[in-house]
Amino acid sequence: MDKAVPGTGRNLQRMFLRLACLAASVLVCGCASTQLNYNTADLASSLNSLTKRQIFFNLAQALADPEFVPSQATISIGTATTLNAVTPSVSLPLGVPTMTIARDGTGRFAGSQFSTQVTSPVPTLGVSMTDGWNQSWTMVPLNTAPQLRRLRALYQYATGTMPRPDKSRDLTLEEAERQFLCEYPAQAFNVSPTSENVVVRIDGCLNNNTRQSQSRLVHIDPTFTQGPSCVICIDDLNAKQLRPHINPNLKYHFIRTEKTSDMVSIGSHGTTNFYACGSPGGDCPRAEQQEPFDGRKAFSDFILFVYEAASTPSAAGSGRQTGGSFVYSVR
Repeated sequence: MDKAVPGTGRNLQRMFLRLACLAASVLVCGCASTQLNYNTADLASSLNSLTKRQIFFNLAQALADPEFVPSQATISIGTATTLNAVTPSVSLPLGVPTMTIARDGTGRFAGSQFSTQVTSPVPTLGVSMTDGWNQSWTMVPLNTAPQLRRLRALYQYATGTMPRPDKSRDLTLEEAERQFLCEYPAQAFNVSPTSENVVVRIDGCLNNNTRQSQSRLVHIDPTFTQGPSCVICIDDLNAKQLRPHINPNLKYHFIRTEKTSDMVSIGSHGTTNFYACGSPGGDCPRAEQQEPFDGRKAFSDFILFVYEAASTPSAAGSGRQTGGSFVYSVR
């Protein structure tokens, strides 16, 4: 007859509980890694959506009130965090198993029956699990006058709502470009009394009081006049006479609110729908003197020009910066 080895059952229980706790911990850690990857990808994919929502809001404001003040924030840092934790609790029995001993009384207790019961605690396993995640964007609100003026000029230019004496007619491309050069306050270093700015003369700017044409001297940080993202560009900084011009990828009045057969939707805000020409060869409305262009590419470039207009010269004397921040968080 086989004899049970004392404590064998208890050892097996302990081993099982340890394996269960280990398996739960590994499972939770794997879930945390997967969830973090998902949250990070989800956060990154929302960047374009947040930017477009701001742009569509400001485009609608430009159409309703051309002299509006834009509401814009740039997004600088995104953070995705995931917390998965498991806290196991184990209770193992101590002492001997439950048993009951019955016996008869003797002597003066003859005829009585007594019983003795010994119990041990029942083994238990408890697991407490926590699953928490947080996604947040650090956003930089644009609140300086030059930044907001640059953005307002961009939105006015894209929607064809540039300031003009006769609002009943659209500006020609030449008129719109000259007006934009006058209205767009290009990024510049402080002038006190000298700086590293380049100085250019812009002719044909309207005086807001007399409505007469006049010339302006404009100081520009040369960093912002170079490269594919420049809004106001200067091809040759070493030329004797600097010639500023608008980036050819920035299209005048390319956004429309009325759709023709060759126009495509690029988005909407509220009840206002926005359309752009679907292809350069399409039958689409254009300003006088304007060459055919792809409206969808123009809108993609316009988003990048908004980022460019939001930038300012770095306080260190080189590079770019934004400034200020607040956190947009989803839990």
